[in-house]
Amino acid sequence: MEGIITSFEFPLWARTVVLVLICAWASLLSHKCISNFNDGARPVFPELMEGRMSRAEFAVVVTGMGFGWVLAGFSQWLGTGLIACHLTLIATDCLGAWAPNKYAALGIGAAYGLLCAFGTEAINAAFTALPHNFLNDLTNISTPTLPIFCMFPAVAIAGQFGAKEGIITGVIEAIVYIICTILGSLTIGSITISLYPYTFAMLAGMICLIVYAVKKGNESGEVEADEEEENMFSKNAARIKSNWKYLCVQGALNALGIKILAQAYQPYVLGAAVLANDMVPFYIAMVGVIIAFIPLIVSTSLATGVYQAVGLTSVMLFGALAPTWWLAPVFGFAAEFVEIQLVGLLGTLLSKFPELSKSGDHIRAAMSATLGLALTIGAFLAANATWGVVGIMIVGGFYTLNEMTGNRLPKTAVGPFGAVIVGIVYNIVLALGLLG
Repeated sequence: MEGIITSFEFPLWARTVVLVLICAWASLLSHKCISNFNDGARPVFPELMEGRMSRAEFAVVVTGMGFGWVLAGFSQWLGTGLIACHLTLIATDCLGAWAPNKYAALGIGAAYGLLCAFGTEAINAAFTALPHNFLNDLTNISTPTLPIFCMFPAVAIAGQFGAKEGIITGVIEAIVYIICTILGSLTIGSITISLYPYTFAMLAGMICLIVYAVKKGNESGEVEADEEEENMFSKNAARIKSNWKYLCVQGALNALGIKILAQAYQPYVLGAAVLANDMVPFYIAMVGVIIAFIPLIVSTSLATGVYQAVGLTSVMLFGALAPTWWLAPVFGFAAEFVEIQLVGLLGTLLSKFPELSKSGDHIRAAMSATLGLALTIGAFLAANATWGVVGIMIVGGFYTLNEMTGNRLPKTAVGPFGAVIVGIVYNIVLALGLLG
């Protein structure tokens, strides 16, 4: 099916083994408060580590903050056919939090990995057995994703520095996009470089964000770091470095997972690259993602002593770049090790540019906002493909109801799940013979 990956280079058993290892290890590290994937939940971990919160209280909070994102991961699978990190690593954040001991964390995580591997296959079989297989309709969910998501730097800049700066960045991104579309590629001597509009537009936006952050920091003057804060950062950097063996194994597993497509990061970009048999757009996009997430991940890690389950995300890039599957974990292990050694230095550099440090939250919010909008528009397209205006009405009602009741589902999940509801209801109506 166009837009969804159904054929994989590596067999299911191999992907299952790697997925089980990824989920088991991530669950263990969440249980031990060494790493987690949900950046928003990371500040809660010190509450357990320092005895201010019981494990049950801690688990309830982590699960409450992560449940909606697991559903968002499921919607990413629906749109790409790839098992996204949101479906695996946020769930293992929760499972590790609930586990009473490290052995239970490993066992529960491994069981969840099996569920992810075979559950998706079972869902595929269920779709095929329906009167109307609407899985192909759901591929429309990903149609607007790249064009809208690549504008997140402009949205982040507008939120942090003002509407004027955001509009200027948006215009720059649009110009870069149009130029790349017109030229297609650039030839320098014997080397031809493909100009991918989405990825180059996003990179242009990230450059603008860095320029604005540094400029504003210079205008306001350097801010002296508080001595107590410096001590806390040093202590937490030391804690992260002391757990390097655990973290490097996780980096190796994540790199192997993305190489054999057992697990996906940025699944919409990765899926499009795999289907086009051209990974360059994914590589370029990942450079932008790494730059984008450094402020957020470094600041939350140094503030808590708990690292990101995918590090600074470079393990995903190097895993995908690895020439063979067996080199992918080696690349991932090495990339994670270098990251860990640099985390303290990156924290020091960010402290000299306070506006850049603040960009993390704005980037995260902008990514969520643009992706939520894109998936909502895609959900309307999918619902229309399944049941025309009736489908549009159902998704619109589902989206509005969720918004009026306090956004119980994140906006990245509500649209796609509305489209799924349309497909289910449409099949029930067909089964009852109510439509010709």
